[in-house]
Amino acid sequence: MEYSNPELPEGINTSKEHPLKEFIILTVGLLGLIFIIISSLIVIVDNFADKIPFELESELPLSSIIKYENAEPLPPYLDKVTQKVLKSFDLPKEMKITFHYVNDDTVNAFATLGGHIVLFRGLLEKLKYEEELAMVIAHEIAHVKYRHPIMSASHGIVVGVVLTALSASSGNSIVNDLMGTTGTATLMKFSRDFEYQADKDAVNSLMKLYGHADGAIGLFKVFKEVNGDKFNIEFLATHPLTENRISQTTKLANQDISNKTTMIAYPDKFTSWLKEQGKKTKDN
Repeated sequence: MEYSNPELPEGINTSKEHPLKEFIILTVGLLGLIFIIISSLIVIVDNFADKIPFELESELPLSSIIKYENAEPLPPYLDKVTQKVLKSFDLPKEMKITFHYVNDDTVNAFATLGGHIVLFRGLLEKLKYEEELAMVIAHEIAHVKYRHPIMSASHGIVVGVVLTALSASSGNSIVNDLMGTTGTATLMKFSRDFEYQADKDAVNSLMKLYGHADGAIGLFKVFKEVNGDKFNIEFLATHPLTENRISQTTKLANQDISNKTTMIAYPDKFTSWLKEQGKKTKDN
């Protein structure tokens, strides 16, 4: 038998496609699947989370979340506005809201489990009008109304469990990082949805109380001044872009908002009190 070793033609075992193309397609497909899985689980969990009795949520130990060194009682004016806005919502009797004021430079306010709403001096002193303050308060009340705090907590658990399970089976640090980014993006998407929903109810509250929604526009402009151009792509942010929030507000209010409406300025006594609060923290 005669043995021969013929020369193979060039390119017989090579693909015309770039070697990374298949990897990219598989990776994108995996991340898309993860996004769908997490989103589906979150939707399922939400159907149960908001059914948890509010009284049970109120009994959760939250001292580590709402206990601040500089927490103080609400001054009369702030208490007056919070109660005024609260009445405009007509919440269920079991849904008790507790407001907390913190003498701190943080430009923020948030709602957490059990109906606790925290207002920071840093944000209050950035505002000039009662309608802007009312928008802050109404927005946070809306988060409680729709049970967003407990849903957000559930979302974090879902993402954590899914990513832990997938990471353990992957063993690839790059893939794990990409999965973590996908999980974060999923959480951000739901967070933005919550913000839009809270904005909607807050604008309705302003319209009911003041007949206009210029306070919402004023608040959004304050946030834009504070954050600058930090977030230019909504996909990368937990909150909607300012321009999109203003656009939604204009549609909800069904009016051309120009900020020319005469709004109710902070009382001089409250403005002076905020200044004294700021001095107190600097002295300490």
